[in-house]
Amino acid sequence: MNFGLWDLFAVGLFFLSFFGLITSRNIIKCIIFILLMQTAVIMFWLFLGASSGTTPPIIDSPELMENIAVISDPLPQALMLTAIIIGISVVAINITMVNTLFRKHNTTDWSEMAKCSMDTIEEDSGE
Repeated sequence: MNFGLWDLFAVGLFFLSFFGLITSRNIIKCIIFILLMQTAVIMFWLFLGASSGTTPPIIDSPELMENIAVISDPLPQALMLTAIIIGISVVAINITMVNTLFRKHNTTDWSEMAKCSMDTIEEDSGE
């Protein structure tokens, strides 16, 4: 398998985002890093599926029907379009949940959120 510069860029962006996700204490930043990881995966698959010398799968001439090997496969693009829609939905749900948690606990820090949740659990069990 021949990796190009853009493939390596996508892999590097994925691991850089993964490192940021692991080290971040802010929930908003974690959502951004997850979005960047998703973007890196989509970039990797699109760049991997792109072959030089192929034409898009729009058959407008009879010569393309005879030489089917020069037509690029549309499946990776279709799958990544679906991944984009799912990723946007997941980010929207995450932002909604963070908004609700911020209004309840007035913080976006993971450790502060855990302390507030433990206090809430202790208060509920003490009643």
